[in-house]
Amino acid sequence: MKNKKFTPLLSFFSVMLMFSCRQIVAPEYIGIENLQLGASSFTNTTLSADVRLYNPNKSNLVFKSGSLDIFIDNRKLGHTELDSTINIPRQDTFSIPLVVKLDLVNVIGNALSMGLKDSVIVKLTGKVKVGRSGVFITKPVNYEQKEKLDLF
Repeated sequence: MKNKKFTPLLSFFSVMLMFSCRQIVAPEYIGIENLQLGASSFTNTTLSADVRLYNPNKSNLVFKSGSLDIFIDNRKLGHTELDSTINIPRQDTFSIPLVVKLDLVNVIGNALSMGLKDSVIVKLTGKVKVGRSGVFITKPVNYEQKEKLDLF
């Protein structure tokens, strides 16, 4: 008799668990804002920007941390470590602030070739930790897209 009372409760929690553990869909890239170059010395130059993204998921997410390498036309521009907790609203836009330590040897090489082009290939590789309800997973980032340059 005890099992008959327990079965509907177990079924309810099983169904709830199935619906609450939907696969997290990667945010969609919108654009970059507030691009600034900072230099305390020639070897310690940084690039900061706010990356705008859209969360297509039907639930709020939390961004916990990340590590990204940034490439322009397959030349490494720099590396960034993200260690801020950012609340991401469901089906809405949000910003992630980036501070990239620039690899100046590659930046100078890129600057010469970028001046002759109207677009470049931007590539991000690394990993980010995102989750919801206290459960976090590490997702790989492999983003590559051709971006138009609007230098003038």
